[in-house]
Amino acid sequence: MTLGSIRARMLAWSAGLTLGALVVAWFAVSAVLADFVNRRLNADLTAAARGVMAAAGWDAAGAFAVLPPPADPRFDRPLSGWYWQVSDGTAVLARAPSLVTGNLGADGAGRTGPDGAALVAHVARFTAPGDGRRLTVTVTLPAAEVVAELAAIRRPLALALAALGAALLAAQVLAVRAGLVDLTRFARAVAAVRDGRGETLPPAQAAELRPLSDELTRLIAANAAQVARARAHAGDLAHALKTPLAVLANRADPEDTALIDRMDRIIRWHLKCARAAAAGLDPTAHAAVAPVLEDVALVLTPEARRRGVKLEIAAKGVPDFRGDAEDLAEIVGALTENAVKWARSSVRLAAAPCPDGVQISITDDGPGIPEPDRARLLARGARLDETVPGHGLGLAIATDRVAAYGGRLDIGQSEGGGLAVTLTLPARG
Repeated sequence: MTLGSIRARMLAWSAGLTLGALVVAWFAVSAVLADFVNRRLNADLTAAARGVMAAAGWDAAGAFAVLPPPADPRFDRPLSGWYWQVSDGTAVLARAPSLVTGNLGADGAGRTGPDGAALVAHVARFTAPGDGRRLTVTVTLPAAEVVAELAAIRRPLALALAALGAALLAAQVLAVRAGLVDLTRFARAVAAVRDGRGETLPPAQAAELRPLSDELTRLIAANAAQVARARAHAGDLAHALKTPLAVLANRADPEDTALIDRMDRIIRWHLKCARAAAAGLDPTAHAAVAPVLEDVALVLTPEARRRGVKLEIAAKGVPDFRGDAEDLAEIVGALTENAVKWARSSVRLAAAPCPDGVQISITDDGPGIPEPDRARLLARGARLDETVPGHGLGLAIATDRVAAYGGRLDIGQSEGGGLAVTLTLPARG
């Protein structure tokens, strides 16, 4: 499935947009979660600071104390990052056991602990009973704890978004496949018309395909009319030339007979090519291959017996040729006639299905054709042996007729050293 297909492009776009939406959702939800975590931790620090301020006071002797201190055990664990202290701007008056012998600065503005770890701090100003001086309370927690808590929350979020993305992509694959079902059906309908299994397209069920269906229906109708005109024109031309040519043949001198015969062959050949081109446009034309090969063999059997040549046919399970039966007979007949003419003892006609349609081979055990001369022999009217009239003409005619059907003619060497001609022709269905 390449990006040149509609399905691939739709899936690529939907996957890209889904990924972009998930990334945006990741950042948006992460920001909400980060704000929630920061608010909660800040609430913890604020509550701890209020507890310290509520317990702070001066005694009668002028000594400052925080009694009772916050009961949170994190403030008791040495260098835990959870610290509190009270200062008056010049000296630290009280501090949490977790600070050990360190402090957060006389002004309480420190953002690193005694061990150098980064801290998140909450600072508040207050006065304690017994003395009116301004005091500063600082409560901290380790910045690493904020990062760890955010990571612990984001990990399941990432897994959830990944699972959601996979589910969305699977749903998109199914949706694209279901959405293109009508296009697949439409392509099959067009193929049916092409292969002669139908004459018109059925109405398109999808609204998006109706304009294309209408245009293709008009094109099929136009092609059918063109086929009819071409066939009528070929018939009219044949009828128009037949009578004048017969009159010329009756009036001509004996030495002109060969020239008139040549003109007759050329006219018939061009008319057959025109009819083949018209038949190639007809999507309904088709012919069974085996009966055509049998008819060709039947016609050439007398000449083959006269020369002592055995004719063999092998054609089972072959799809129908997508074209006119008479055209196929003339193509195979011209090639088989040459094979019978040059074979020593045998000629074999074989047909089999192939990826491009149907393949027909005509092989003989004659002298064959040297490889350098094979391409030249396909030229119209070329002959290897100028003393043998018509040699090579069958190949040239067959090549043009095969090309009119969009097929291919290849020349090679048979197993017995003779000539092997292979036709690749379109098949019905």
